[in-house]
Amino acid sequence: MEETGISAGAVWTIIHAKLVMFKVSARWVPRMLSPFQKHTHHQCFQENLELLTEDPEHFFQRLVTGDKTWVYHRDPESKMEFMQWKHKTSPTPKKFRVEKSAGKVMATVFWDEKGLLLLEFMP
Repeated sequence: MEETGISAGAVWTIIHAKLVMFKVSARWVPRMLSPFQKHTHHQCFQENLELLTEDPEHFFQRLVTGDKTWVYHRDPESKMEFMQWKHKTSPTPKKFRVEKSAGKVMATVFWDEKGLLLLEFMP
């Protein structure tokens, strides 16, 4: 409105009706993967797919999955701060977490088809 000198209603009509744009929040993603990390994930997927194809009945019975992650002490930020205009066909914006918090703990978790096997928090 300030930049064009036309009314707020006219700007709204142009953005929504004519340009078919709407305001969205960026989707939070934990980190950006490098090409090497993406390739490694793809290889793991292919190996698991082969195992599943060989013995589909027992694949999930013998599968144990584990992961670890840092859990940060922080106040959640408002998604409203990061909203921006986008067109219907343009990709959803992403916001990567880069700020550090006052404290953190390492969470380690293992599970199988029946449920949780281990959950441990370490400083």
